[in-house]
Amino acid sequence: MPLHTYQCDDCGSVFEVLVRPPRRAEPAKCEFCGQPNLTKKLSAFAVTHNEIDAIRALDPMYKRMVEDQMARTPEAEPMRLLNKLTPFETAKDPGDPIDF
Repeated sequence: MPLHTYQCDDCGSVFEVLVRPPRRAEPAKCEFCGQPNLTKKLSAFAVTHNEIDAIRALDPMYKRMVEDQMARTPEAEPMRLLNKLTPFETAKDPGDPIDF
């Protein structure tokens, strides 16, 4: 059963209403101040853990395949370029600072 979120235009309070499918009746007034000026807001939705786990389990060998390929291709190692850099403090003449 869906929960619909409403915001009162007069007092600014936000509240949720359980809407049963056959009836679909919207609230006539604010639950807090009783004024009829309501705006329907976009409601949040939930995803069950079972769906997330199913997505993660689509190919459990994927991570292993990527790691094996990285081991076979040393030039694809992301830290390779960072390890080649000379630290700024140890450079003989770093030059003028770059003005961004």
